[in-house]
Amino acid sequence: MSNYAERANDIVKAVHLLRQHGVAVGFPMQTADGEIIFSVGKDTLTADQLLELLERGELHAEGVRRLVEAQASATPVRRQAASS
Repeated sequence: MSNYAERANDIVKAVHLLRQHGVAVGFPMQTADGEIIFSVGKDTLTADQLLELLERGELHAEGVRRLVEAQASATPVRRQAASS
């Protein structure tokens, strides 16, 4: 999503719902490339991920956990060879 302003109300709604479920959500931050991110519990989610959870009706701690785990398993971990 490139234009967060168009979905600002949905993002606010998502943050509010997470907080209602007792999930700590920090203030929005912006990455160097313009992506909006939030500290959600012990994890960091993008605004797009929050909107995805909102659309799926999974704005609760378990929904966040499943999303983070799914993305961790989908992203291969790169290991650097030890230099000699």
